[in-house]
Amino acid sequence: MNPVKVVVTRIKGPWVMSADPDNRRQHVQGFSLVELLIVNALALSLLAALFAATAELISAATVSSALGDQGVRARQVIHFIERAVAAARMPAEWSRGDTAALTDPGWQTPSPICTPPETGSPSERWGGIDVIEMIDLPCIAKGDATWGLYIEQIQECPQDCGGEAGYVISPVPCSGTAPGITGKTLWQVVWQANMNRPPHCDTGWPWGRLQRLLLTDRSGGASIEGVPTLRFQSVSRESAYTWQQAETLVAGIAEWQPRMTPTPVSQKALDGVDTATAQLLTVGMSVIPAHDARGLGDLRITRLLLPPMAAANG
Repeated sequence: MNPVKVVVTRIKGPWVMSADPDNRRQHVQGFSLVELLIVNALALSLLAALFAATAELISAATVSSALGDQGVRARQVIHFIERAVAAARMPAEWSRGDTAALTDPGWQTPSPICTPPETGSPSERWGGIDVIEMIDLPCIAKGDATWGLYIEQIQECPQDCGGEAGYVISPVPCSGTAPGITGKTLWQVVWQANMNRPPHCDTGWPWGRLQRLLLTDRSGGASIEGVPTLRFQSVSRESAYTWQQAETLVAGIAEWQPRMTPTPVSQKALDGVDTATAQLLTVGMSVIPAHDARGLGDLRITRLLLPPMAAANG
């Protein structure tokens, strides 16, 4: 057996070992170690850029979601208040003979928050809005709230008042063939076990439910949610006049600042108008971001709320 000669040649490239002398000039292509390192470095750079872009997208989506959440909570509060104050006046159908009620430029002041409605009954006007200082109110459980938005509503029966027990408002007198409602008509409020037509009222005469609401804030340290909250409470449906325990309306609401401001109308327009009704409601608050939205600031909201009739009249 003839020995095999191993020829080592180098032809325009790396050294190649061949057992066949005839293949000495065959060129075998390959990558050097430096080239492999460069390729790996480029691949790692591309992966790093991809990961960075993905992280930026995730961060942008988180911020967008947090901003959307703040907007949703702000709209929830404003929508609730708008619906609540829309009923804070005598119904328009009842006020057709009351010129002053139709032309009042602002909100009426309601009856005292801690006084049962029967105590002030009868009266020419019911319903209204007021901002009260939440310090040592005898009828409200003590908390850390500073200001409360107090709303006295009139809900027309039978379509809007439900059937549960509560305070019924009706005119005095409330009998006859045709209701004669004027600006001097007196309205009485009594508690009933249901919202049926009051016994002293004839068919065709109006009646409704009188309901009182209170919106207050609570600090994060005092709330079970661990964040500032806006709370809601109402008068109990029982015959004894008591306020129910407050419940969370929307969490993450801070710097709650309701206030009554004078209407920007001339003194001539106010002639003959009770100055207590020449007030507009401004609601200010901050919506804090969710816990996972780091670096996102509070969303500050200020809203001016006009009476429905004043808004309709421009």
